[in-house]
Amino acid sequence: MQRLGSQVIACNFPTRLLAYFLASGLIGAVATALPAQEPAEPPRDALDRGTPFSSARGFLLAAGAQDYETAAKFLDLRNLPQGVAAAGGPELARQLDFILSKSVDVEDYALDDTPSGRQGDDLPEFRDLLASIPGPQGTVDLYMQHVPRSDGVLIWKVSNQSVAVLPQLYAHYANPAWVEFVRTRLPQYGGFLGVEWYKWVIAIGIGLLAWPVFHLIAVLLSRILVSRDNPLFSLVRRMLTRPLTALAVILLIAVVLHRLGLGAVAQKYADAKTLIIAVVVWFVWSLIGLYQKYKSARLTEQGREGAARLTRPIANLTRLLVLLAGLLFWLSNMGVNISTVLAGLGVGGLALALALQKPLEDLMGALTLFSQQPVRVGDFCKYGNVTGVVEEIGLRSTRIRTLSNTVVCVPNSLIAHSKIENYTAREKYHYQPVLRLSYTSSPEQIRNIIEGIRSMLEAHPRVLKDVVRVRFTDFRDDAILVKVHSYVNSTDVSEYSEIAEELNLKIMEIVEGHSAAFALPSRMVYGSGEVAA
Repeated sequence: MQRLGSQVIACNFPTRLLAYFLASGLIGAVATALPAQEPAEPPRDALDRGTPFSSARGFLLAAGAQDYETAAKFLDLRNLPQGVAAAGGPELARQLDFILSKSVDVEDYALDDTPSGRQGDDLPEFRDLLASIPGPQGTVDLYMQHVPRSDGVLIWKVSNQSVAVLPQLYAHYANPAWVEFVRTRLPQYGGFLGVEWYKWVIAIGIGLLAWPVFHLIAVLLSRILVSRDNPLFSLVRRMLTRPLTALAVILLIAVVLHRLGLGAVAQKYADAKTLIIAVVVWFVWSLIGLYQKYKSARLTEQGREGAARLTRPIANLTRLLVLLAGLLFWLSNMGVNISTVLAGLGVGGLALALALQKPLEDLMGALTLFSQQPVRVGDFCKYGNVTGVVEEIGLRSTRIRTLSNTVVCVPNSLIAHSKIENYTAREKYHYQPVLRLSYTSSPEQIRNIIEGIRSMLEAHPRVLKDVVRVRFTDFRDDAILVKVHSYVNSTDVSEYSEIAEELNLKIMEIVEGHSAAFALPSRMVYGSGEVAA
């Protein structure tokens, strides 16, 4: 059996957590003492029964640990009716814990934490109101009372007047016969979060029985919301039949537990909206997963496999942010100072951001590459002095296989903020040779050559007709320049090379057909009396 002392309480984790809540003043609206004089120090007591608040806290801790022998020491068992006294202190403590768990919320306790108790409440100085609960014939007030200890020191206990009505109240709040049948056949001591095992067994059993019903409803809803031919049908059905069905079962279990009665620890978790926050976070996670799969499938259909791969880390990051927001909201409901937590997270986040500055830059660069797509996997491009084919775009770097068959890894942050030339993205090739004709060519020959080249280009099936220009542009020291400006309707480099070769040969035929010649690079040197070429 556990012993409840003034300094150390040997109990399970939920009970210690309750002790923290109670010690922090989170249970009930604790009244302040009158400012006329400083409150006296509470008497030394092994069970810390010096104030109404500490005595009620001690009872809840002992009862939450199901140590009813110790819990009975917080009840005034003097002068009880014979039938009530026959039940014994531990049984009366169990009945009081049962009644409070079914009728009083944690925040409804209104107790003073001074040795003299609350003043000015129209009650005798030796009494404090513990709680007001509905009874079989109206509201029943339960009191804490200042009573003498065996050595004459005054301490606070649950008044004998309140203890005397416990059997009557217990009969009023008693569980149905089938619940009592389950309770008597399971261990009487032990539980989780201050809730007895029989309550967990009943609630979970009802949830398991309801699971097939909720599953069938989810299947019908999935068929109503989305047709079977829709690609999203399997995703919607999976979300409805798994997370939402499980959430419905969890909510049903919570309702059953609340009807059976929650202890102080379980009530604290319930008041913090623990289950609701968990349900909302899980549901949002499911929606994020559904959208991620839908978006990934759409991007894959569009041929954007790189962007499709990026949806998973983005979805995971969003889930993490949702989880963090839910956790902060839950901590706020539990009474934790969120400003301090956020300040700590801000300092820690700044240190983490500085440590991960380069990886984060590369990740943002990957996001830019996947969203704006200046290059894709398989594109032939030029970055700085690197020319080659993009083999892979990862979260940290991009791999480019060069023309010399080597692989260059470039950080995404550099590619995203630098000039990159994508040859694969071109829609047509620019055909623009410069002809260097000899000065021996006459104006008539040059006119005929220009007209012949223009006609040849306009007649070619792969040369775009809207942009064909052939012009005599300049005189150079060793040649007459004729420039060709046109576009070849092709995006394949090999095909363009074949067409350009064909056009070059035809231009040579046109030049030779008009008895002209191409100029060779040369330099004239003039001397005294002779000319050297």
